[in-house]
Amino acid sequence: MKGIVLFDDRGFSDLLPLTLWRSIGELRLGRKLLLDRTAQRLGLPIVGIWSHAWLAAVAAHRCGAPANKPIEEGGVLVNSRWLVDETPEFSPSPHVGVVGDEVAFVVVDRKLADGLRPNDFLDHSAEEEALSGLPRMEVGGRMIRYPWDIIGHVGELLVQDWRSSEAVIESELDARVLLVGKDSIHIAQNVTIHPTAVIDGSFGPVYISHDVLIGPYVVLEGPAYIGPGTRVNPHAYLHGGVGIGPMCKIGGEIDTCILDGYANKQHSGFLGHAYVGSWVNIGAGAENSDLKNTYSTVRVPIGGSEVDTGTLFFGCVIGDHAKIGINASIPTGAVIGFAAMIATTRLLPKFVPSFGWLTEDGLATGKVDLMLDAATRMMVRRNVDMTDEEVELFLENGDRAKALEGGRSRTAP
Repeated sequence: MKGIVLFDDRGFSDLLPLTLWRSIGELRLGRKLLLDRTAQRLGLPIVGIWSHAWLAAVAAHRCGAPANKPIEEGGVLVNSRWLVDETPEFSPSPHVGVVGDEVAFVVVDRKLADGLRPNDFLDHSAEEEALSGLPRMEVGGRMIRYPWDIIGHVGELLVQDWRSSEAVIESELDARVLLVGKDSIHIAQNVTIHPTAVIDGSFGPVYISHDVLIGPYVVLEGPAYIGPGTRVNPHAYLHGGVGIGPMCKIGGEIDTCILDGYANKQHSGFLGHAYVGSWVNIGAGAENSDLKNTYSTVRVPIGGSEVDTGTLFFGCVIGDHAKIGINASIPTGAVIGFAAMIATTRLLPKFVPSFGWLTEDGLATGKVDLMLDAATRMMVRRNVDMTDEEVELFLENGDRAKALEGGRSRTAP
């Protein structure tokens, strides 16, 4: 086999607003992005990405692989949403691996290489026509469909990713730091942990990457992953099942969450069973609910209707570049869109659209250029420049989000 080309399919819409800013393979599942997890499990390099044309340039840059280029004969097209369980045996003849009625992978011969195109997988009819007549085989694993499919497996995957050989302390720590279950703790180089902190691996492995700073009286329970350069503020309490991306600022109480890179949740307030995109800022005192008062299953607004998660615990999805003001109250099962601006202390609606501007006066549509200015200022504060391709994507997402998510109310001043 020559390598993997990851393809996004029509399932991207059920993962909005997260997929307005990234290809599906860039979603984080604990320690790893989906694309890294797939390559590792299949033992093959990723040689290409197939996604929407409007994401191609950004995805190619971030993933380090060409986007929307033809696949070579002998390659394997792999669904970005496929959470691989066991490595399948790829026979050289063309065939389709499926999970239920969804395509997990396609082994490509010359005819398929010449005929298949990225858009084929973004439309069900086109996909069926393109793969018609190919033998199909059921494979293991499962498909990520909704954000709660990610959150629901965070702890499990953090445990699966752990290797006993990783139980190494590479930084010089104060002897007073309490390490519980040391054989389930990894601390990389140049990590600073205050003597009053507690790192508890008794409930699952704790992996702390390099250049992390953990402040006084922090309690960090496994399973957990703390990405490079992240700062955990004094008195933070991190329950198990957290996957924190690189360069985050963390505080308050966090339980079973994914926070992508450069996300800020550094003040008091509870965040539970949530997926928080990159470059999000959550203000002091803001918090969410992840359990209904009725103890019934959580319903989440997806694609214009509410979808039952089938689980008692699910908090919220917060799209990339969203800004949540102080003391905001986020209801159970909420979706906050890409670049949304929240400036109200009232209970938020369950759905705030991308580029929504929510104040005490109600919901309006924010001006995209002003929101882009706020996003770039936040990035510059962290010594990161938005690429030209990302700027273009940000600006175009205004109209794109409106088409994908529905209409808006009045325009913000």
